[in-house]
Amino acid sequence: MRIFLLFILFAVETVDSRGGRRGGKGKGKSNLQFAQVAEFSLIHTQLADNRSAHIVTGSHFSQTFRLGYKLILICKAKGDPRPTIKWYKEGAELHPKHNVHYYEKPLSDDMLWSKLEIDPATMGDQGVYACVANNQHGVMAKNFKAEYTY
Repeated sequence: MRIFLLFILFAVETVDSRGGRRGGKGKGKSNLQFAQVAEFSLIHTQLADNRSAHIVTGSHFSQTFRLGYKLILICKAKGDPRPTIKWYKEGAELHPKHNVHYYEKPLSDDMLWSKLEIDPATMGDQGVYACVANNQHGVMAKNFKAEYTY
């Protein structure tokens, strides 16, 4: 019982100590929200199996977009059979809507190109996006962190 109460007190003090102003004079943004984001994730794959879905190229990991302009992310995946690509933001699958569109183009029997386009981009579009390539032999994800600028 004492250990449990001590843990609660420590947790409360830790949460309270996070508040307050950031050090420094500038009004710049903190990138701490992206500190633990990995660029690639092998979710389920056989590394020795060249047939598994894998992402061969994509947009740069760190993206900056201007408010009111387009945010474009590109991903190219390879596998046998040709993988499917899905787009996610903050872990939730993206679906087309008025300002969110994605396009796919088969490049060969084993390669697929996909583009996510958000136009116009707003403050709410900042976050961590993922391109997830999937086939029956494996799954691979490439993450992108997108931040807005004025």
